[in-house]
Amino acid sequence: MKYILAADDEAINRDIIEEILEDDYEVKCVEDGAECIESIKSRIPDLLLLDVGMPGMDGLEVCRVLRQSQATKDLPIFLLSGYAAKEDISSGLEAGADQYISKPFSPLELQQAVQNCLAN
Repeated sequence: MKYILAADDEAINRDIIEEILEDDYEVKCVEDGAECIESIKSRIPDLLLLDVGMPGMDGLEVCRVLRQSQATKDLPIFLLSGYAAKEDISSGLEAGADQYISKPFSPLELQQAVQNCLAN
């Protein structure tokens, strides 16, 4: 079963992500960027779902750190964010994200994006 790690500082968002994906994937949720990095040190996920606006280490910073590491430079990363302006999306993609999904997203939108990414 494919393993997805999700980092979001809002408990409700973690619950939503888990509820949408848990039937088809192994899902682990963490609260912030630092915890995300620590979790990846012990197990690299097949896909990382990252909130942009987290306190401390935000999603953009996590993305940049992971892209600099040989072990995680090719890890698929989706940014999930309430920041949906063109500049925000550009910043996310420049930081190394593979996809930028604006909140609120529909369950179907997230399921399809994840399925498309992990199909192979």
